[in-house]
Amino acid sequence: MKISAQQYAQSLFDSVAGKSEKEVKAILKSFVAILGKNRELNKEVAIVTAFLEIWNQEHGEVVATLESARELGPTARETVVDYLKTKTDAAKIILEENIDKDLIGGFVLRYGSKVLDGSLKNSLNSLKNKISN
Repeated sequence: MKISAQQYAQSLFDSVAGKSEKEVKAILKSFVAILGKNRELNKEVAIVTAFLEIWNQEHGEVVATLESARELGPTARETVVDYLKTKTDAAKIILEENIDKDLIGGFVLRYGSKVLDGSLKNSLNSLKNKISN
């Protein structure tokens, strides 16, 4: 039976919960050895991603990435954080902001497995598809 990246991540999370730094290092060493033995080291990125999602959920945190054409002002940033708190019930929002000159205008917000694309580029492509159909 194949073990999914999500299952590995949950197992790792359960194993390190409440452990000291020294214990965590030993657990990680054993965990990597198990991945190697099972020939599943190629799942490392997916496992880390799933582990971080579990960690953040358990600690009431959401990490989000906001790409926009220009830097957001404090009011707009606060609006995005409030929106995320409402949508996710998270106590803490970690918002990473990136400037993407290719967007022309608008924004792309990524959090968890969700993407909210409010970019002008996406709006224009949607309009183009509607017109051509």
